[in-house]
Amino acid sequence: MSLSILYSVRLFSGLETSVQAQRWEPTGVPTIFKLMEALDRSPHRVSFVLSAQDGTSPWTRADDVTLTLAGLATPVRVQAGKAAIPGWCGRLRTALRDLRQAWAVIRQARKMRPDVVYLDHANVWAAGVLGRLMPGKVLFRVMGVYPVMREALTSPRWKLKALRWCYGAPFGLVICSQDGSGVEGWLRDGLRPDVPRVRVLNGIDPLPELADNELHPALAALPKDKTIVLSVGKLERAKGADAFIDGFLQAWKQAPDGLHALVIGTGSLEDRLRQQVAEAGASEAVTFISRLPFAQVAAARRRSDIYVSLNRLGNLSNANLEAMTLGQCMIFPQAQPDSGIDMATDELIPPDAVRRIPHAGDVPALAEAILDLHRNPAERQRMGAAMRQAAAGFLGSWQQRIDWELALIERLGRGELAGVGRDAILPPGGTGNA
Repeated sequence: MSLSILYSVRLFSGLETSVQAQRWEPTGVPTIFKLMEALDRSPHRVSFVLSAQDGTSPWTRADDVTLTLAGLATPVRVQAGKAAIPGWCGRLRTALRDLRQAWAVIRQARKMRPDVVYLDHANVWAAGVLGRLMPGKVLFRVMGVYPVMREALTSPRWKLKALRWCYGAPFGLVICSQDGSGVEGWLRDGLRPDVPRVRVLNGIDPLPELADNELHPALAALPKDKTIVLSVGKLERAKGADAFIDGFLQAWKQAPDGLHALVIGTGSLEDRLRQQVAEAGASEAVTFISRLPFAQVAAARRRSDIYVSLNRLGNLSNANLEAMTLGQCMIFPQAQPDSGIDMATDELIPPDAVRRIPHAGDVPALAEAILDLHRNPAERQRMGAAMRQAAAGFLGSWQQRIDWELALIERLGRGELAGVGRDAILPPGGTGNA
C-alpha cells in the first residue's frame, strides 16, 4: 500500500551543502538524511520540506525554493529563515520566522492531506496544530531532550506554556532518540498518556580503516610514544569542551612528557581554548583539528588511547556510540538522577567498562582519571574490551534503525497503531519503551 507522506524537518548544517550545490551529499544527523534516502527509495509519495533555522547557517535566501538534487529523486522544498522577515522587525524576526514556516507546513498538510505528517522539534508549532487538526496522523520526532523542553513542562512563561500545549497534542506516534539526555521523564510528563512513544538508540555504520599513507597530516604527526587523549564534538560549554582542556592541562602539568591531547571539532569556544593552551605553554601537547571526514575520525579513534566525553546533556551521542563499538577506553560523567541525564547510559554500560567522574565540570577528577589511565595501559585495554563486549549487546546498524523507523511510519499510515498504547512497540536491539 503506497502512502502519502509529508516529511518536514530542520535544514541541518549537514544538509546545507547538499541544497546549495544541488547535489545529495549529506553529512551529520544520519537520523534525518538516512531516513530521507529510505523514503526516497520507497514506493510512497513523499514531499520533503527543510526549514532554515539561521544561527550560523550559510543559507541566506529570502525566498522559499523547490530544488531537484542530483542523487535524490524527490524534489526538496527549502523554506527561508529570517532572511524572509524584514530587518525592521528586530527581535521579533525569530518568532515571525517560526510562525511563517509553521503556517507553510500547515497549509501544505491541509492541501496534501497526507497519510502521515513527519515533523521534528524544529516544527513543534506546526506539530501542535496539525496534531489536533489531523489526530493520529502526526509523527513527532524528537532527537533527545534539551533543557528548554524540560523547562516548558512547568514554566509559567507564555512561550514555554505554548510549547507545553504543542507537546500535549494527540500525536499518532512519538519517536525519541535515546541519547542519554533523560528522555524518559520528559516523555512521561510532556505527552498525553495515550500517545504511543518509543525510544531508540542511533545506529552504527562499520567504521572504515585507513592505511598510514591515507591519514590526515595532523593524525600522522601525532606522537607514538605518548598517551593520546581524544575529544570529539562541538567546542561548546554544553559539550564540556572547556572542562576537557582544563582537565587535560592539569594532568599534562604532572606528566608533560607522557600526554598529548587530540581535539576534533569547532565551535564558539575554539579561539579561547587555543589561546588557553598557548598561554599554558602546551601548544606542542595539543592538536586541534576543526573538521574531519567520517573515515578520518575513525582513524583518530584508533590512534587514541583514552576518549573523554563530558556532554552535560547526555552521553549516548553518535560520537560516543562509535567509541563504544570500537572498544575505546572512555571517561564520562556519572548519571544525574534529578534530571534523568545519563540514567540510561548507566543502565547500558557496566561499571567496569568506563571510568566515571562525579560530574562533567569536575576538572580535578578528570585530571586524576587521565593520569591514572595514562599510567595503567593494561587497565585501558581491559576497559576497552569490557566496553566492546557491552556495546555488542545493544548497538545495531543504521540500516536496522532506518528499516525499523520506516516500518513504524508505514504502520502509522495504515492505521495499525491505533489503540496500541505506550508499551507495545520495541525497536530491535534498542533500549525499550518509555
